[in-house]
Amino acid sequence: MGEYGAETEQIADIAEMEITEPTLTWLEVSQPQQPIPLGKNDRVIDSRFNEQHDVWEVLLVALPDEEEES
Repeated sequence: MGEYGAETEQIADIAEMEITEPTLTWLEVSQPQQPIPLGKNDRVIDSRFNEQHDVWEVLLVALPDEEEES
């Protein structure tokens, strides 16, 4: 079985990153019923179930937030 703490930490790290340029990354999600915190510009590009590790693998592109100028 996988180490769920490592996955939770990885997802939290993605959510807290300050994205300055488009970032493409794979995430392993062993508990797909739990939401993944995404920014408003982030997108899931692809996903697949890895039977060997019993996890979903999600390809995510994280885009920088657009700054609105007044």
